Amino acid sequence: MRILRSPCLSIGLLALALLAMNLAVAQAAPTQHERFYANGDHYIGTMQDGMRHGRGRYEWAHGTVYEGEYQQDMPHGRGVYTWPNGDQYSGEFAQGVRHGKGRYTWGPGNYYEGQYRFGERTGVGQRIRNGRNVYEGNFVSGMRQGEGMQVEDSGDVFRGWYEDGLRHGLGVRKSPGGSFWLEEWEDGNLLRTWRIERNARCSLYVEGTEWMFLGNRCIDGLAHGAGIAAALDGSRLSNDTHAVLGRFSQGSLRILYARELERTDEQ
Repeated sequence: MRILRSPCLSIGLLALALLAMNLAVAQAAPTQHERFYANGDHYIGTMQDGMRHGRGRYEWAHGTVYEGEYQQDMPHGRGVYTWPNGDQYSGEFAQGVRHGKGRYTWGPGNYYEGQYRFGERTGVGQRIRNGRNVYEGNFVSGMRQGEGMQVEDSGDVFRGWYEDGLRHGLGVRKSPGGSFWLEEWEDGNLLRTWRIERNARCSLYVEGTEWMFLGNRCIDGLAHGAGIAAALDGSRLSNDTHAVLGRFSQGSLRILYARELERTDEQ
């Protein structure tokens, strides 16, 4: 048995469905608002369900300004914080905190640009102080940690490893004149330093290239035994070298380099 539906009934049902969809969209879409708060703060931007949502500008009575994207009353997405003293953060936010890529500037010639995680500098970043002193490398919770490169005010370039913000372990220093020095650090204190140069009395070859070897034994002018080693161009080093008659046998070969940062859109 076929049931015949009235064309008027079908059109009416369709109209009701479209009306319900339009109402849902109207309720969901953020709308533009301006709010003045009793404490002197001011907000202008989109809101949804009584919360800042979408894009807006919030000015605190004490002078701090945030302009950017919001989600459920919190900065989320891209935005810019500017403080009364001129400090500024421009970059990504998640649930109200700096998270992702961003750039923080403070004072003349000072900035950090790189990765943030849950409000702290964590990941690969670049920090410049006074327009000259440059650190580029890894950060954890705002401190230098792991591999990094430091360009010092003197023009020297240090590449090596950091722990809790301090140089720790082996690193290579390059002077403005082009000479290389192997350095050993412990908790920010320089323990020993050696100029990286060819040593004909204790030769070591790694992958066909000559390295400097500092070890406990040499036989007939050839490196033999355990020690530390560095490439003559300062690009690589090994703190646990094992050599057999001038040839690298085993150990970790660490490559020193300055990381290329992914730049944020805000410069």
